[in-house]
Amino acid sequence: MNFSGLIFLLLAQFFAGRGVIRLFGVHLKPIALACYSMIVGVFVVSLVPCVLQLLHIPLTANNLYYAISVSSLLLSVPLLLNIKKTKLLSVSFPKLYELPFLLVFLALAVISVWRCFYFPPTPRDVLTGTELIAEFAAREKTMINSVFKIDLRLNSSANNIFKSPFITSLQIIYKLLVHPFGQVWLSVLFLSFTVWFYTLLRQIVHPLLAGMLMLIYFAIPDLYAYTYVLLYDYANMVFFVGGYYFLTQFLAEKNRRLLLWASFLFGASVYIRSETLVMIAMVAPLLAIYLFRQQVKLLQIVIQTGLFVSFSLLFNFLLNFFISKFIPVRFDLGELISHDFFNFSLLLEKFTKIATDTIFSNKGRDVYAHFFSFFVFIFVADVIWPRKFSKDARFALLGIAVVYLGLVLLSFLIPSHTIFNSAKRGLFRLIPLIVLYIAHSGIVQKISGFLNRKETAASIPSLSGKVVTNSTKQNTVIDKKR
Repeated sequence: MNFSGLIFLLLAQFFAGRGVIRLFGVHLKPIALACYSMIVGVFVVSLVPCVLQLLHIPLTANNLYYAISVSSLLLSVPLLLNIKKTKLLSVSFPKLYELPFLLVFLALAVISVWRCFYFPPTPRDVLTGTELIAEFAAREKTMINSVFKIDLRLNSSANNIFKSPFITSLQIIYKLLVHPFGQVWLSVLFLSFTVWFYTLLRQIVHPLLAGMLMLIYFAIPDLYAYTYVLLYDYANMVFFVGGYYFLTQFLAEKNRRLLLWASFLFGASVYIRSETLVMIAMVAPLLAIYLFRQQVKLLQIVIQTGLFVSFSLLFNFLLNFFISKFIPVRFDLGELISHDFFNFSLLLEKFTKIATDTIFSNKGRDVYAHFFSFFVFIFVADVIWPRKFSKDARFALLGIAVVYLGLVLLSFLIPSHTIFNSAKRGLFRLIPLIVLYIAHSGIVQKISGFLNRKETAASIPSLSGKVVTNSTKQNTVIDKKR
């Protein structure tokens, strides 16, 4: 493993992502800023091989070093111009009772990173598509390589070559600069998203409950497995959930920069998996209705809804443009779409099958453990008592409905979008949204408030050795704002 190449890429991704965040003018808390700098940096760096290919520049290690260095430096210019305003990373030390959770999370993270490094890519979808192209691109220094001399039309998995170049590009970079198996970039996304998500939960509920929710989140077998199994779904989940969260922040704060930032993250999720555009198309009218109910002027509704979908349309165009330039085989999407649009009985069947055959079934328990059953229990408890839902809880439930209905619609329109494969992994987008709902649910908030009051009355030491007498100051400020 080339550690110098890995350090170079980590630094390049951080500064590129940090520069993009500065361009959007979004103000994030220090840990969220560091995590999203890495997340966005991975996406930005993935575009570099595509640009080099368009310019007919060979995909060599040296050319990648130069191109990534130049792109990172250019994106860092806004950051350098505002260097005096850049805040240092502040650390909020966890409490002692969080230590068992942190040790478990660390052990699971180490296992995930090790498996991502030690084992080669194994899923059929990438071995017959993006990984195959990336491996030959690393050897032949071009994405248009001898792989396409095979008559791929005779291959039942031929459609895999038409998927996003996101994985292809990152595999080329990491194969040439870091490790022959590539895929270490997946650990960067996993660790960054996990740290951000945990700190976010700690702001919403008592740290003890945040640790329990994260433990439930980690215990989902398939979701954890895809932190080291190379496919699109985990990366797509990271950007989609980030986009939806910052969209809810825009609705709360009415800051247009947050809307553009959410649009960018949604656009990245579309670039990774193009069918995500269906779900974003479902969110857009809901956004317009919400703005209308807030008595926003019609022109502003049109402008803000247009801004919301702008990056999704842009990155979808970019995705199709790259595929048309790099894949010398023509692809007809119309052949994959069902034309039986008025078969409502089939639509209802898809709606019920995702729940009965995938989620609440023996197969579902193997894939998701008892996570969805726990969600239903909390939801029913909220309906019975305290019988009220906060705005954040309602937004989370709305996101859950959009993802579920979007998967139903995709399975209805595209027969190859099977329930036991595509929809099963597509449900990953639901999981963080469900965790956010549980954190905002009325009954969990009551338990959190009880624990906060007990902790305020006691002296709880943190891992820094300091005694904490009021650990809920931040949560109290957030509650007052709401």
